[in-house]
Amino acid sequence: MVYQGSKNRLAKFLVPIIQKYIDDNNIKTYIEPMCGSCSIIEKIQCDNRIAADVNDELIALLQYVKSDPTLSIAPPDCNFEHYAEVRENRKLGTGKYSKEYTALIGYCGSYGGRYFDGGWGKDKTGKRNIYQERVKNLKEDSPLLKDIEITCCDYQNFSDYKNCVFYFDPPYKDTKQYSKQSIDYDSFYDFLRKLSENNIVLVSEYNMPDDFKCIWQKERKVLQKSDRVTGAKAVEKLFVVGE
Repeated sequence: MVYQGSKNRLAKFLVPIIQKYIDDNNIKTYIEPMCGSCSIIEKIQCDNRIAADVNDELIALLQYVKSDPTLSIAPPDCNFEHYAEVRENRKLGTGKYSKEYTALIGYCGSYGGRYFDGGWGKDKTGKRNIYQERVKNLKEDSPLLKDIEITCCDYQNFSDYKNCVFYFDPPYKDTKQYSKQSIDYDSFYDFLRKLSENNIVLVSEYNMPDDFKCIWQKERKVLQKSDRVTGAKAVEKLFVVGE
């Protein structure tokens, strides 16, 4: 699933690092409290895997994809008019469409995974059917969600967990924020420090406080602006807390 801030393109770098922490420390439970599209957790091997997010519509869609791999609620195609209608009903809160259907249209129909915030998804030529491509991608990924526990909650709900590996992929500080979550970053950093006393805690970001150790980094181009052209270079980093 195309999702704002998705780590799918970086998974080939991040997954082996995370997996090594799990294997080397005989970890039985792996948790992503900000799971997004599950592009990392679906590739991790661990006895217990928990994916969580505060975005209730996103979680409703992931739970639905897990339960119905054929995506029977997905229309064969989606034009701009229907996309706009679902977006307006979501804005007005009429309840005409379910959370999972709203999320399906929003993530599969929006540009860059911006979820009703970056405009209708289309390429420069107009020849690609981006909606159909993304629905197909969701169907292909559905088996990977089978054994993952998927739940909607705030990251702070995991404060009492021990002997786990945590991977956090928050909305990056000083960048475009997600509509469903606003983070007090100083409190978030303190939470990670406390959590690391009994767990292995990894976090993706561009920058973190000095006591967070950068263990991997890679420069990449970030392209999410609605003009489909403007981009900027950024250095993706993976940090470990308290090591």
